[in-house]
Formats: sequence, C-alpha cells, structure tokens
Amino acid sequence: MDLKKLQMVFVILLGFFLALPGCSADLPAEKPGEEPVTITWFVALESYSKTWNPQKNVADAKIYHKTGVNLEIKSGSLKDLDALIATDSLPDLITVEARAVERFLLENSGMAEPLEPLFETYAPDVNIPDSMKEWYRNEDGNWYSIASYYYGPERVNSEFGGYQVTHNNNYVRKDLLKQIGMAMEDLNTKEGVLEALRAAKKRTYKNQEIIPFSGWWTQNIAEQFGMQIEDKNGNYLSKYRQPEWLEALQFGNQMYREGLMLSEEFTESIGQRRKQVQSGRIFFCNGYSSVQDAQDILYSNDRNAQMIYAGHVQGEEKNRPNLKSVPSEGWTATLVCADTPHKREIARFISYMTQEEATLDAAPTIGTDTYDIVDGCFVIKDSVKKEFQENYERAAEKYYSNLEFFVDWTTVQKYQPSSERTEAKGSYNKFAIYDSKAVNAAEDVSTDSPMQEIKEQIESFYNSAEIEILISDSLESCTQKYYETITRMEEMGLGEWETYESQQYYEAKKKRSIL
Repeated sequence: MDLKKLQMVFVILLGFFLALPGCSADLPAEKPGEEPVTITWFVALESYSKTWNPQKNVADAKIYHKTGVNLEIKSGSLKDLDALIATDSLPDLITVEARAVERFLLENSGMAEPLEPLFETYAPDVNIPDSMKEWYRNEDGNWYSIASYYYGPERVNSEFGGYQVTHNNNYVRKDLLKQIGMAMEDLNTKEGVLEALRAAKKRTYKNQEIIPFSGWWTQNIAEQFGMQIEDKNGNYLSKYRQPEWLEALQFGNQMYREGLMLSEEFTESIGQRRKQVQSGRIFFCNGYSSVQDAQDILYSNDRNAQMIYAGHVQGEEKNRPNLKSVPSEGWTATLVCADTPHKREIARFISYMTQEEATLDAAPTIGTDTYDIVDGCFVIKDSVKKEFQENYERAAEKYYSNLEFFVDWTTVQKYQPSSERTEAKGSYNKFAIYDSKAVNAAEDVSTDSPMQEIKEQIESFYNSAEIEILISDSLESCTQKYYETITRMEEMGLGEWETYESQQYYEAKKKRSIL
C-alpha cells in the first residue's frame, strides 16, 4: 500500500475514533490542522468556580471541538482583580459584575479592547443585540463590555419571543401544603400565608423542625403588595417612603413575633439558605435565588418533596403586584484585554458562544446534548431527565458548562415550550413586571460622586435599623421605629439622595427610550 493510501486510511480511522463517545484529541474536530489556543480568563466573583474539563464535561468538549479553544479559568475577588490590574498581569478575558468600578477602570484606562472593530475584523456574525452596545457604550464612543442576561427591546417582544422575567416569586413545599389541607390560592393573601405558616410550623420532615418562612427581602414583599416606582406624572418615588414598604415591614414583624420567621433569617447567607431548602426544612420561601438548584436537589433525593412556584401575596389594598425584573441591563460584563495576543481566537470564541445553539447549551437549566428541537421548542430528552432525577449533582456536572457569561435569556425564551413560560404559571395577568434598567441606574452612584458617602451612610444605617424594626415586640413598636428611622435618614441627607435618584432615573429613562 502506497503512502497516500495509508494517509487516507489513517484519516478515516481518526475520524471514526473522534466520533466515539468519551474520546478526545489534541486538535479540535472542526478545525483540523490548527493548533488549539489557550485563553486565560479571570472571573471576579468569589462564589464562582469552574474546572475546564473537555474529557468529562460534554459542554466543554463541544466548545473545544467547535472553537479550537482551551480555557484556563480562575476566579477570585475584586481585590484579586485589582492586583492583576496594578501589576499589569491581566488575562485575555475579564468578567466582573456589570456595575463594578473595575469595569469602568478597565474601559477608561485603555486596558480593554474596543469590541466593534474586533468583531468587524474577525467575527462579523457575532450575535449581540445593538441595544446592548448602546447601553454600555463608553463616553469615548467605544463599546467594551458584553453583558450576560441582557434584555433588549429588539428581543423582548412577541415577534422574537422574549419577555421580562422577575425573580420576585414565592415557592412552597407542595407536599407539605397538601398535608396541612390548604390550596395554592390560599397563599395569595396575607391571612392565607399566615394560616399556612402556622400549620407548617407544627410539622416535621425527616425528624427536622420545619422553618415556616425564609427569604425575607422587604422590597420583594412591598412590590408584591403593589409598590410603585413612579407617580402618575412619571416622577421617581423613593421606596422607603411608600405605604407598601411600611406594610411589608409590619407583615414581617408579625411573622417574627409568631415565630414563623426565625432570627437566623437576618444572618444566614444565600448559600446557607439553599442548603436548608435542599434539606427539606423550608416550607415557604421568597426569591428564585433562594431555591435555585436546591429545589431540584431536594426533589432528586425525595420524589415526594417538591418546592414549586406559589405566585405572589397581595397587600391590604389588593393592588396588582408590581414586580421588578431581573437586572435587564445584565448580570456580568466580560471584557477583552487590549494586550491579548489571541484577538482573532477570542472574537471567534465569543461569536460561537453568542449563537443560538451555544446559548441553549450554556443555559443553566438546559445544558449540552440534553435536548432535541421539536416544533421550534427545546424538549429535554427522557434519558437526561432520568439522569437528573437519579442524581442531580452528577448530571449537572456532566451536562452544564457553568459558562453563563454570554447567555442571552431571551434566546432561551424563544425556544421555550409553552409549559415553561412565565405566563403558563397561571398568574401572569395578575401581576406586572417593569424593566429594571432605569431603577437600577437611579439607585447607582459612581464612587467619585459626593452622593456616594451619603448613600453609603443611609443604606448602612437603614440595614441595621430594619432588623430592629422587624424584631419589634409589638406592631405599635414596629411602626414607631419605622418613622423614627425615616426621620434619622432625613437628617443624614435622604432628601438629597432622593433628588439625585430622581435625576438619575430621568436620565436613564431618556437613554432607554432611544434604544
């Protein structure tokens, strides 16, 4: 056999070998002949961890074979990022929370690469909405930051399929609710919730005492009671002065006085709360972040223990809940280091990660190789469902990429089955979700502003005072402490801060209107 025939046989055998499940190679299958490139990446989130492993994780393997990129990911605090900046040791990619000071420092100091010329040169098919570029456009005219979970008007509409989402939802143990003889509809009033919590308090689960309520956040409850963000003339309203804010505090105080909300509620971390959900101790909980993943782990350990969506609680006036959307300007911002030698590879990697298939693959509730597209919707495979039911954590380690930093959730919504859409929960027409961009901008302040110190003093004081309000020994004491707190905040400059917020809100509304 001559040399050419031997080479042909080798290529055929190599292709067959790479197609076998669990097999990998040094070169990406999609780009034979090109050397793989390692991209370094620092994620400034202390709670984040990611081990890149194409040999065991199907998501990593797919990314590697599609892009020819290996990822070397490290995570840490903003202080760690500050050290990288100070020592001129930046990696190829940097991810920070979208409003972190370091993001502006990187953009304004020439350390970040302008993205429009980068993509025009190397990856013109990058799939990022134009409104994101405009919202994040720097004063120097350049766009540097790619946001995760951004909601833009060109995709939040019925034609594309995206819609605003809130994390201000309540969740309840369906099995325990049935045991105490109550229905989901009972949880839509304060009286019904209190009755359910009192009954659940008497129950146990696997020899553990039940925690009736967890996940307190005054703003969430005030919004469920119908708190508005602006008056009829479009002027911004300070949340602290709204009647629903006081009503929420009074409701929380009643739960605390009756032992339905424990003192540990004010000290535990979100991670600790999720472990309580996993263990099955929590009956009723507010906030998606409190139950995320934990509800699935609980269910995988006990098929009878389901924590499910429970709608919202109306206040005394029975107003429609007015709920803040998830941060529609995005969660994190990812920037490209101006000094990276891998600009072409990074541009192509980001372009791949923003395409619709890769977006579905990276979505934390979907995963890679877990679904089929049927009639325009993703449908999770029965075999995958079984794996998650048998061992959620092992299946998540196999299928989830934990690389959400380019995910556009409106793309996920476009492919959602109707049963998974928010509207399908049966209560969508009973509440409103408002775009959070302008409100988040109103509450934000740059570190070099004279308002920063006033804001920090007011918020620090209020956060401590709120605990004292909630643990008051009577309704009268709770109410009195609230008014005393507002008076003290006024002395600290609350009026100035509210004027500043109103102006920020106005400017953000103007900016949003041109997107």
